[in-house]
Amino acid sequence: MFLNLGLIFTAAAVLVLGAALLIRRIPLRRVVLQLGVALVLMLGLTAIFDNVMIAVGLFDYGKHTLSGLYIGLAPIEDFLYPLCAVVLMSGLWWLCGAAPTASEQKTTASAEESHD
Repeated sequence: MFLNLGLIFTAAAVLVLGAALLIRRIPLRRVVLQLGVALVLMLGLTAIFDNVMIAVGLFDYGKHTLSGLYIGLAPIEDFLYPLCAVVLMSGLWWLCGAAPTASEQKTTASAEESHD
């Protein structure tokens, strides 16, 4: 159950990121390193803190709602949330007007010159 829900949200986040990259004309190769570093950090923190919180008994999951795959004590479903966060927040950042990319600056500058 949680795995299916997580995959739906992750797919939506990927669509937002894809739209942002297309609209802002940002090549994926230009941002893949930044996204990768953010993802590794988020997954690492999730692995550490989820395992600690589960180990000390702060929360537990109903076994019938999980896929049965774990990293330590943390169910694999928990790792879709940081993935979704990195992908969705990056996409929204670019869609909502993050600093213009170099290609956008060139396009804007050449358009302004042609109007003068």
